[in-house]
This record gives sequence, C-alpha cells and structure tokens, in this order.
Amino acid sequence: MSSLYGILVLTSLITLVALVAWGRVERHWVSLAILALLIVTRCVTPYEALRFVDWDVLGLILGMSILTEHLKQSGFVDLVASLIKKRISNTRTLAFVLSLCAGIVSIALENVSVVILFTPIALTICKTVGVNPVPIVIGVALASNLAGSATMIGDPPAIITAGYLNLAFGDFIWYRGKPSMFFLTLASMIASCMVLSMLTPRIRLNASKTSNVNVDRAYIAESSIALSIKITLLSLRHYLGISLTFSAIVALSFISIARLLHRDFESIKKAFVNGFDWKTIAFLIGVFVLSGAFAKHGLAQQTANAMLSLVHRDLFMLTSLLVWFSVLVSAFIDNVPYITTMLPVIKAIAQELHVEPITIAWAVLLGTTLGGNLTFIGASANVVAVRKLEEEGYKITFVDFLKLSAPFNTVSVGLGWILYEVIWVLPSSF
Repeated sequence: MSSLYGILVLTSLITLVALVAWGRVERHWVSLAILALLIVTRCVTPYEALRFVDWDVLGLILGMSILTEHLKQSGFVDLVASLIKKRISNTRTLAFVLSLCAGIVSIALENVSVVILFTPIALTICKTVGVNPVPIVIGVALASNLAGSATMIGDPPAIITAGYLNLAFGDFIWYRGKPSMFFLTLASMIASCMVLSMLTPRIRLNASKTSNVNVDRAYIAESSIALSIKITLLSLRHYLGISLTFSAIVALSFISIARLLHRDFESIKKAFVNGFDWKTIAFLIGVFVLSGAFAKHGLAQQTANAMLSLVHRDLFMLTSLLVWFSVLVSAFIDNVPYITTMLPVIKAIAQELHVEPITIAWAVLLGTTLGGNLTFIGASANVVAVRKLEEEGYKITFVDFLKLSAPFNTVSVGLGWILYEVIWVLPSSF
C-alpha cells in the first residue's frame, strides 16, 4: 500500500506541475483538487493535512497583504516610488536596485513580506513611466528568496537547520575560520541581480510621465511605524518566542487603532477586503499538503539513499550531487518538509565520512535556498509575486517565469556551488 501511495504522490506532483505549466486551469483549483484526492484516497489523513500546512506562514502572508494595502492607501508606496524614479534613469538600473534591495532586506525579514512590500513600489513606478513590470517584480521575488538563508532568521530552512545542528547566529556568517552562508549567498545574489538586469529591456525612465504624489502624512507615519514594528518583531521573534503571525497581528492592531482614532473606518475596511487574497492561500495549502505527503511516504529519503550508493565516499561528488539535487527538488516541492527530511540523512553522512555535519548541511541548504526559484510553485514568495502581477492584468505562464528564473538560478547556484566547494570541500580533500 505504501508504494501505491508513493506512486499517487508522484503522479499528483507531476499533474500539479503540468497543469500549472499549461495555464488553462487556475492554480488554486488544481491545488485544492489534489488536496481532496490525497485525503479521499487516505494518502494523508485530515489531521495530517492540517499539520502539514504551515499556518504561520499563511497568517504572515495575509497580515502583510493587509498592511501593504494600508501603505498603498496612505501614499507611502507612491512616495517611495517617486523618490526612486528621481534617482534612477533606466529600467535596467531599476531592476538591479529593486531586486538587490529586496534581497538585502530579506536577510533579516521573511521573504514573503519583502515581496508584498516591494511589489507595489515596482508596479507604481512601471505604471507611471509606461514599462512592463513583469521582469522587475519577478526579480524582486527571486532575490528575496535567494537571500533567505544568509542568516539563521531569514527563512524557515535556515531556522530548522540551525536548531537541528545547534548553530549560533554568527555561524551563518563565519564558522571556524571559513566564510559561511552569508557570504556565499551575498555573492550569488549580486551576480544574479546583475544578470537579471541585463535581461530587462533597457528603457529610459521619462520624468515627465511621473504624476503628482498624493499622500496623507499622518497615515504614512502610522503605516511606517506599523511596518517597523513588524520588521523588528520578525527579526527578534526567535529571542521573544513569537510566531510570524503574531508579528503581523501586532502591526495590524497598531494601524487599526490609529485609524480608528482618526475615525477612518473606510480605510480599515478597504485594507482588509483588498488584502484578503484567498486564491494564493488556497494554492499554498494544497502545495503544503502535497509536500508533506512526499516526505511522509519516504520519497525524499529513498532518493537520498540512492544518491549515497551512487557516489560512495567521494566528498566532492557527494556535496555536488546534494547541491544540484536540492535545486531540482526545491523547484517543485516546498523546502520545509524537504530540509526536515534531509537533516537526519546529513548527520548520518557526516558520521560515515568523518566530517562536520555543517559541511554537508551547507550543500543541502545552499541548493534548497537557491533552487526554490526555478519555478513559481517552489517558493511562497514566487507564488505571491505572480498573483500580484495577475491582479494587475499580467498573465504569467509557467514558461514566462522560467525564462527569467532559469538564467537567474543558473548564475546564483553555479557561483554559490563553486564558492562552497572551494571554501568548504576541497580543503578537506587534501
């Protein structure tokens, strides 16, 4: 029966990817249909389905979407966009600056929040100057995902890895005389953002097309404080012991109370209505459950075991295989259940090869973080970015996303892999 369930999970995964690539059926309906199939066939129980879903991430997405609506209504987004337009002359520079800034902010702030925050800024600039926002918005999502494991607070896989191996914050920056994930990620991000900017059509930003900025100073101040509260809580949440959703609730409570004091009931209502993106939530629920089923039925473990038998004791071959295999898996499967499944395997491999577990862990984490960008179903931030573009009338197909993500990923993974092998693996081989 277990093997039949494994076949069902693989078939469901292939179906999801194929239908999303086809683009004729809305993603959320495909995801919900697969969710129903997995439950009806008892591949997963209803309780397991609820447990597999990362409700904390979904709560963060909803909270950040609502907060972003407040930022847009106050004029904050228009004001930031206006300031950027005055200092940037063409779309290539714009793509590089916005994606790099998104990546840097994602080092400390959860990447979905970064995408939701930067996307309206990019859209506003592109609308006023009359250019296509697709490559710029997707660039923001790709860069924000890439930076997630630069520190142990940036992304769930990094947090899980740090907890399992008992790593400190500084270990992600420098470990026993070696530069760690922070430097590997930062170098890859800068190179990838440069490549992405070259793929963006070069169009001069005409200042005469800019419009007057209408802002509410009090509303902007309140929204900015709410955003600052959220960023601070997300950065310190592991020390405070709070969830992602709690940080969003505190920020939303602040802005809601501030608007109530102004008797601005309409802004509160509009932000909650426009910020509730149920289609993105529905799609991610199905993806989370499918990813959990993949781990539950041992498919990740079986693949990892097959890799070990393939490369034997060659550390370079093993780590290279782990990097690129993690890239492939993370392109289609949520990285949280994958990294959770792989951590015990990492420890076993390290014991057999007599190396530190962190050496093997960096290979998996590097491929997992950099690889989730290949498709928009591999990372929640990519799903959100595509959804935001579709809300503005831009239809993004599987292939459209791949045209931008493939070169971005090739550069980021390639450079990160080379740096990792030179710094962490090759010295151990001599």
